[in-house]
Amino acid sequence: MAGETPSMRKRLAWLALLPGLLLLLLLALWLARKPIVAHFVDRALADRGVAARYRITGVGPFVQRIENLSLGDAAAPDLVADWAEIRIGWGVDGPYLAGVTASGARLRGRIVDGALRLGAVDELLPPPSGKPFALPDMDADLRDARMALETPAGRVGLVLDGKGRLNRDFRGRLMVHVPRFAAGGCQGAGLLAPVDIVTGEADIRLRGPVDLGGLRCGEAVRLDQLSGRADLVLGTALDSLRGPVSLLAEKGELAGVAAKQWRFAGRMEADIGAASGRISGDIGFVEAAAPAGWRDALATAPTGLDGSPAGPLAPPLAEALARAAGNFGGKGRVAVRYGKAIDLNIADIAVASASGARLALADGKGFGWSSDKGVFLDGALQLAGGGLPAVAGRMTLAGDVGQGRFTVAPYAARDARLALAPVLIAAGPNGYRLRTAATLDGPLGDGRVRGLSLPLDIRLAINGAWSVNPACAPLAFESLAVAGLALAPASLPLCPKGDALVASRRNGVAGGGAIRGLRLSGRMSGSPLTMASRSFGFDIGTPGFTADAVAVRLGQGDAVSRLDIARLAGRTDPGGLGGTFTGAAGKIAAVPLLLSEGAGRWRLANADLAIDGSIAVADEAAEPRFNPLRSDDVRLTLIDGTVRATGQLREPATNVAVASVAIDHDLGRSSGEAELDVAGITFGPALQPEQLTRLTLGVVANVAGSVSGRGHIGWTEAGVASTGTFRTDSLDLAAAFGPVKGLSGEIHFSDLLGLETPPGQEVRLAEVNPGVAVEAGVVRYRLLAGQQVQIEGGRWPFSGGELFLEPTTLDFARPVERRMTFRVEGLDAAQFIQRFDFDNIAGTGIFDGTLPMVFDDAGGRIENGRLLVRRGGGTLAYVGELSNEDLGTYGKMAFDALKSIRYDNLAIALNGNLDGEIVSEILFTGINEQPLGGERLEGMAKELTGLPFKFNITVRAPFRGLVSTASNFVDPTGLIRNQGKGDSNPPVQAQESEDKR
Repeated sequence: MAGETPSMRKRLAWLALLPGLLLLLLLALWLARKPIVAHFVDRALADRGVAARYRITGVGPFVQRIENLSLGDAAAPDLVADWAEIRIGWGVDGPYLAGVTASGARLRGRIVDGALRLGAVDELLPPPSGKPFALPDMDADLRDARMALETPAGRVGLVLDGKGRLNRDFRGRLMVHVPRFAAGGCQGAGLLAPVDIVTGEADIRLRGPVDLGGLRCGEAVRLDQLSGRADLVLGTALDSLRGPVSLLAEKGELAGVAAKQWRFAGRMEADIGAASGRISGDIGFVEAAAPAGWRDALATAPTGLDGSPAGPLAPPLAEALARAAGNFGGKGRVAVRYGKAIDLNIADIAVASASGARLALADGKGFGWSSDKGVFLDGALQLAGGGLPAVAGRMTLAGDVGQGRFTVAPYAARDARLALAPVLIAAGPNGYRLRTAATLDGPLGDGRVRGLSLPLDIRLAINGAWSVNPACAPLAFESLAVAGLALAPASLPLCPKGDALVASRRNGVAGGGAIRGLRLSGRMSGSPLTMASRSFGFDIGTPGFTADAVAVRLGQGDAVSRLDIARLAGRTDPGGLGGTFTGAAGKIAAVPLLLSEGAGRWRLANADLAIDGSIAVADEAAEPRFNPLRSDDVRLTLIDGTVRATGQLREPATNVAVASVAIDHDLGRSSGEAELDVAGITFGPALQPEQLTRLTLGVVANVAGSVSGRGHIGWTEAGVASTGTFRTDSLDLAAAFGPVKGLSGEIHFSDLLGLETPPGQEVRLAEVNPGVAVEAGVVRYRLLAGQQVQIEGGRWPFSGGELFLEPTTLDFARPVERRMTFRVEGLDAAQFIQRFDFDNIAGTGIFDGTLPMVFDDAGGRIENGRLLVRRGGGTLAYVGELSNEDLGTYGKMAFDALKSIRYDNLAIALNGNLDGEIVSEILFTGINEQPLGGERLEGMAKELTGLPFKFNITVRAPFRGLVSTASNFVDPTGLIRNQGKGDSNPPVQAQESEDKR
């Protein structure tokens, strides 16, 4: 229009910069104030290159009306309006824009590089003057005016209805709607703010409710269903926004803390041009809970500590933490700065849990989050109440880096107590690291550990996972007592088996530790104790422990009990300790038995130790007195300082029961006893004595019969004593000197371990047959130390006379000769001949003599044995038929003499091996008592009596054919026959120096 002044055009141009619909209205006013003259409007639009569609429906000096206005691309216009009426005022300087009324205006805009772009409307605006924007001094009546604004944060929709003087008394309602937005690392949805708008001379006041469907800022902020109220003041230059704001979030999560409700009441200060500002005020929340991962880890933490000294502490502590973290509320001061980045800061925090726990963070910047720097923390923290130990300290954290120091009051529950050294905290990109040292007093089985200390290196990941001690640390204790075991103070290197000593897992807690080169000392039931192990370990997932190469020494001096175990496994429970073992070996005090190959179960409860299993038993002596035995029902107990062991010993190959053993040992007095009960060992083809002891090897064989008895071993600090009594009713066996039948008797040991007896032990022999059976014998003997057998004497009745075993000592410890001498007294030849039923022989005479025998590894032999007829001699008579006539003249004569001869002396010499050839030299002289038959011999009479004869005969035969030899020297026909084969005319009487063979 003509008469338009530059100042009016300038005011109208700045009016177009109003946000939202105000901008639309000012622009509409600026356009409407043009004279509604078509060619002027068309020329103005054409000069600026703006495509426009409109219809002028009224033109007058004070009011002009335009309908169906559309500027820009017809398919997507930048401005449309149903209609607009422009009121013109007249002044000294001419006409001016007095007011505007518009309905159905629609404006589109965009924010590009921080500047507002309105499309075709921008071409109608005057160039910027550099002066601050101000609302025009004009009336406006706007009905359903809308603007769609595209911003980098998202699309903003504005709806304005109102009327009044724009620069001082405009009143209306502005609806702001943002479906979705994202800025500064945050995302929001469903922003709706129907606010009242009132303009004043210095500001624009916006007052009304604000609703927001949700807000997300990384992992730190998650708020849902926000509602609030704003009472904001917008600067007339549209460059600032300030005033009180209140918000209420029905649910949400802030810095990992989820709450049912969040409240905020504070103040907003915004720099619209710079798109930055600050919101600060008081924040509160109710019915909040810590992250689920943390609470799940707390719930499962105690499961792996059952039976450990920390067991009583873990459940109540975990329960207190879980209750505190499960329902709490709090308040604090919050400040949010936004611009290129978003900073969230909460200070002066005071949190109260329904459990009674209290947490406060003050004296510093507090806690916060930055979209570009992450989480930060600065302040003094205090925790107390709700069953939790009091904690106080200070923490600083900036992004991923921070540090802190806290003191923790001792925590006690039931009969356990935990004290921590000052806790040092360091934060890094992967989480948090806490370092301290824990000192624990608590129960262990039926006992207690005191001063159990361990440096702790705790790692806490940002996802809630945690671990303890990824490297070795010294484990120490001041005292440890369990089940009668009391250990002296010790310090041991405890190393994790895997990545950590203890760690959280999806389904609980896992981990384990090991101690290499374990060395412990102490007392058990009052006796000195040492324990060593190559490796001692435990697993958190399966409460208990395992140990390899365990060496236990119990007692002192010569009464030390030794136990070595290849592998030991156990676990604690409220009643004590228990488990399994394999590869056990050892020795109980002074008991001379070596234990090995042990396996079974063990339990230590109420100061009582019980072991059940199987074990091999061997003799401790360098030269074992018995072969290893085995027991599959061993039970060993340690009760009130007394060790008791029982079991049935068996021969391993045959499983034949040998003896029941019961051992008792008093640790306090270093004394004890062992009882051996042999109910009855039956020897036969399945079991021979050499399977039980090497001492019988080469001495006896083919043993048949049973042996029973009892033995007792006692020991004190002064020494060991042992006794025993064993018996048999009938035992058959083969000895070096011949078979034995019906051996019976009882032996009493004065030193069972040394195999020693008192004098006068006696054994009866139903029959001994070294070649000639002797019956009903009795042998008296004594066992001496060093496997010496002292023969006190033996006696057998023998063919009217007696056979005696002379006293001697036999050494069975070494491979030496063992000499025995048998003495014959009063052997009656007639009874001897009758005993062996020699039908063709008759004889008389009483004989005495000795049979020295020597036994060694090669067998037995007779050396210089000799039998002599007593004074008065005897007779011999052969009444059998001549079996071979070809004897020669002198042979026949000698044979005739033997039909009836009286001898004055007769001697038999014996030498040779019992298992080989015996050389018997027979010498006797006598006269014939019957006439010699046959022909004349060199002129002598045919029938002669009383002729003297001298016989010297050597016989070689096996000793086992001694009866046959006896037959030879009373029935010499075979000898005579053999001699007859050599010479048909030998002399009847040989020279005294000549042997006949």
